[in-house]
Amino acid sequence: MKTRSLFLILVILLFSAWAAIPVSAHAFLIKSNPVANSVLTESPAQVELFFSETVAPGLSSIKVYNSNSQEVDLGDVRVDPSNPTRMTVSLHSLSDGVYTVTWTAVSATDGHQTEGTFPFGVGNVNASTLPVGQQSSTSSLPASALIAKWLLLASLAVLTGQLPFIKVVWRPAVKRSETEPLATVLEPPAWNRLYHLGLGGVLVALILGLLAQAGQSTGSELALPWAPATIDILTATRLGIIWLVRLALALFGTWLALGRPAPWKGWAGFVAGLGLLLTISLTSHAATEAQPVLPVIDDWIHISGMTFWFGGLAYLLTGLRELRQLEGKLRTKVTSLAMVRFSAMALVSVGLIGITGLYSASLRVGTINALLTSIYGHALLFKQIFVLSLLVLAGINLVFISPRLNRDRLRAVSNDSLVSRFGKMVLAEAILAGLLLAAVSLLTYLPPARIIPPIQELSGSAKVDDLKMSISISPGQVGQNTFTLRLLSGGMPVTAVKDAILRFTPDQGNFPPSEGQLLSQGDGTFTAKGTYLSLPGRWQVQAVVRRTDKFDAYANFNFTVQKPGSQAQASATPHVAGALIFFNGLLVGLLMTSLPVRASDRFVIGILPTMFFLGLGLYYMTLPLQTSSNEVNPVPPNSQSVAEGKVVFTQYCVPCHGTDGKGDGPVGVTLNPHPADLTLHGVPGIHTDAQLFDWISNGLPGTRMPAWKTIISDTDRWNLVNYIRVLAQPSQ
Repeated sequence: MKTRSLFLILVILLFSAWAAIPVSAHAFLIKSNPVANSVLTESPAQVELFFSETVAPGLSSIKVYNSNSQEVDLGDVRVDPSNPTRMTVSLHSLSDGVYTVTWTAVSATDGHQTEGTFPFGVGNVNASTLPVGQQSSTSSLPASALIAKWLLLASLAVLTGQLPFIKVVWRPAVKRSETEPLATVLEPPAWNRLYHLGLGGVLVALILGLLAQAGQSTGSELALPWAPATIDILTATRLGIIWLVRLALALFGTWLALGRPAPWKGWAGFVAGLGLLLTISLTSHAATEAQPVLPVIDDWIHISGMTFWFGGLAYLLTGLRELRQLEGKLRTKVTSLAMVRFSAMALVSVGLIGITGLYSASLRVGTINALLTSIYGHALLFKQIFVLSLLVLAGINLVFISPRLNRDRLRAVSNDSLVSRFGKMVLAEAILAGLLLAAVSLLTYLPPARIIPPIQELSGSAKVDDLKMSISISPGQVGQNTFTLRLLSGGMPVTAVKDAILRFTPDQGNFPPSEGQLLSQGDGTFTAKGTYLSLPGRWQVQAVVRRTDKFDAYANFNFTVQKPGSQAQASATPHVAGALIFFNGLLVGLLMTSLPVRASDRFVIGILPTMFFLGLGLYYMTLPLQTSSNEVNPVPPNSQSVAEGKVVFTQYCVPCHGTDGKGDGPVGVTLNPHPADLTLHGVPGIHTDAQLFDWISNGLPGTRMPAWKTIISDTDRWNLVNYIRVLAQPSQ
């Protein structure tokens, strides 16, 4: 029966994995520029994608193809360090035609990979001829990833469920039944084997999960351990750091289990198990919330309650088998006492699961309609079927079997048939618990029904006389922004406005303020688009509202503006990964000293893996930090720099880029591809100053753009960057 039950669980796991392909994404694509299926009048400077979660650099990508399947992007895919939900790639100057964007995004939080594709047109293109395709996100679920998650949860249930069961249920029940209980009954040998099986399951699940994660990045079910994708995940991502922490906890727990028994080791192993459960919560949906601390703690308590309950079932089942060696009256007595105490522990676990489950459902489902119509909601309801079935079995035990066993215990009579029936009920509960863990594993790979896009805008409000002004700037970064001003008076929208103006004054530098006119939308809302925030740093935005029947109203708002990609990133992730690899090497060496073999054999077996981990850790710990190319422009963009940049531009750039920088110079019109339109590529926020400086200095791959670093001085190249910014400024 046990073999058939395990086979059934495996079949359902595989079916669940197959049935879940494809599913909607985790790193949900919120919006794109260009918009899917749009037709642009001119070539865009870049493709810009915004996701619902932080995406992992290096593992995520964007490619753009023309109708001949030729790649037309520059290959400079970048995850914005100041807004890691934003990913961009620059484009060559595109001729009229239809283009297809394909993208792959790996969530930096849970490692789930999503992908999508959409078309857009440029120039003389009929929108009806575009291929049918919408902005969407899809993801395939490899069966290996689902099995790895189930195996990890089941193994951790065995590890963390042991100590609470022994301390709260078993030992008090056995000691209350006998003055000198049998050692094999007090601590059955099968429990030690079960605990070691749980440790082995954790190690296998960790390896399988890592290879499945890397396999998604390469388009295969599993990647090889030495594949570049595996190494990149392990040494350059947050997920790799968490994986190495899991490995360290698992190795530590294995060393505790193999060494000489001691009371403190049981508690240390229990704490290590709780730490492993916490790492699961740190890569769950809870970790993607805007304020993740409380959701992560809630998720941790939720899965801890499950593991205490389900792990306790495994130990109760094996413990009941050991009771067969006792005579009938004593067996009935121990079973009755253990059942009462286990029911109390299970009731506490069910309470924790229920309370924390309601909170997480409110975050990730939100409404009854979403519960009934979304894939995530359906999976959650499917999970509740197993929970209800478990509660029904527990209720039968509590209402019908427990009172009869308790009566026979008090009467000091034997009831072997009822004890055997209770054992079969516990076996059924254990099977349902395994199926419930399969449903939980599936839920972790499905997108929540409720996805709240990250807030990326700047906002503020002020009260001036009778007027309440609310302003929002989206995305609130250097470059192109949408400015929205909302006006209320007495709680009602104000529409009788003669003029609504925004004035922009930077705190740094000696730059005059700029001004933008807002257009009324008819409901007290006034909007404008523009690149008025052209520098990172502190800005004062003044709203001016002129009405015919009242005095002019002025309100000042102060904002700190970040430049996309402007933060210099010196990622220390490889160094942290190296330190953890080195620490794991020490744990491997420590573990080898506990193997039950001769000292010489332990040395031979352990020296190679220990030295490998130590050497690999030292290698990554000593790697130089990789800093992204975001050098700050040392030349301030004042009028003198712009004038000198114009002289350089006229001398070297006009033949190709034209007088206005649109790529229509006399030489440029003969080139294929055409030179870049600098009125687009020079818009603040599209490219950093350092990127423009690099292209001027070293040329642009895939184009006829030459390298000017040996001809134009460093200072003049920076002046040229400042002048290109002026070319991109909209006419006021």
